[in-house]
Amino acid sequence: MVWTEEELANFFMCWYRLRSPFDEEGGLLFKTLFTGSNILYINDGGEKDSDSLYLIQQFFGVGSVTLHGDTAMYQVVRLSDLICIIEHFNIYSLKTQKSADFLLFKKAFDIVKIKEHLTEAGLKKLISIRASMNKGLSERLNSAFTNVIPETRPDVPKATFNSNTPDIKYWMAGFVSGEGCFIIKVSKSKTHKLGVSVALNFLVVQNIRDAFLLESFSQVFGCGSLSIKEKTAIGTFAVSNFNNIVDKIIPFFEEYPILGVKAKDFKDFKEASVLIKSKAHLTKEGLDEILLIKSRMNFKREL
Repeated sequence: MVWTEEELANFFMCWYRLRSPFDEEGGLLFKTLFTGSNILYINDGGEKDSDSLYLIQQFFGVGSVTLHGDTAMYQVVRLSDLICIIEHFNIYSLKTQKSADFLLFKKAFDIVKIKEHLTEAGLKKLISIRASMNKGLSERLNSAFTNVIPETRPDVPKATFNSNTPDIKYWMAGFVSGEGCFIIKVSKSKTHKLGVSVALNFLVVQNIRDAFLLESFSQVFGCGSLSIKEKTAIGTFAVSNFNNIVDKIIPFFEEYPILGVKAKDFKDFKEASVLIKSKAHLTKEGLDEILLIKSRMNFKREL
């Protein structure tokens, strides 16, 4: 797949210099093998979003995209190629707690770069770093390396922003491309003639450790609220007021476009908003049209 310079430029701006897709989906890890180690950068996405990964690959000019079932993966393995990935994020820092994983990733990279991982002491350093990254050590590594003392995880400052933060709206468009959800909600209702009510919801969900980012969303959008569920460790930014969705959310993403498969969901979301605004959903024909739109959105969308 080849993209034009204009498409690359649009991707570059809308995904805010590649920070957003890596903030929301990227994984920084390294595979430690019993015969040695190699640093690996992986960005996972569903096969439906493989076009976005090809675009990332074209932007960096390194790595490869592979498809496994319904999963698409962009990976960079060669040390010489990883340098450009690291240099990019040295300049354009990540906003989520994944920035701590990036700092640990760089420490691991430096160990492998000087071949220190080929020594027992160096390998133990790698294992300690790996234990503090992402989800920690696998069962196999836990069995092979006992009494591992995890590397101290870097204490990264919590990023905050507002509508005046440079380029933040492009970052938000990229972030929502991965973490946002446009929903048509249809519920039973005794007060509606057709027996159902129709509403639109816009959601952005994050692990509680990065939920602080969502606090700033309402400042930029000028609407919405944040709820935290301690039991599930999930934070949710939500906009359910129809006027706010039509007057603020939809215009925002028209100006700062979403990329990837979620752009199709946004298009359907907009189409439903037009029907609701015109009261078409109060007729059987209009309701049927909205139900048809809903049936093809989000996880129901075919490749």
